[in-house]
Amino acid sequence: MDDYQILESFNSRTAPCTDTLGARVLSFCSEPPSIEMEFQAIYDFTHSDGQVVQGGFVTGMLDAPMAHLLMGLFDFKIIPMTLDINVSFLAPTRQGKLVASAEVLQLGKSTAFMTSKLKQEGILVASSTSTVRLVPTK
Repeated sequence: MDDYQILESFNSRTAPCTDTLGARVLSFCSEPPSIEMEFQAIYDFTHSDGQVVQGGFVTGMLDAPMAHLLMGLFDFKIIPMTLDINVSFLAPTRQGKLVASAEVLQLGKSTAFMTSKLKQEGILVASSTSTVRLVPTK
């Protein structure tokens, strides 16, 4: 599959978890490996009278592009299983549109080391690193 076909596949075959986050893949590039995804943070994701998006939702928005990038790089022949994720919350995340990007730090045969960033209105609100096990699909 080429990058355009992978992008089309992402947006035509969504998962319930990414649907919940209002996710859409904006761009995918296999070389150098990168992806950009958009999310919609809604009131139901918030605490503090709707002022701040709860950290678990923010973490999901950071995790999804890392997993999607790996799925695309392997033509959907692996299941990315997050072994650990380290999140830095840099600024309050608010309701509305967010854009996440992910890149590969190092890629092995069965493990990937990933990074992602989440921005809102151009401001970096959170970042993460992750170790991901690459499990072949059956």
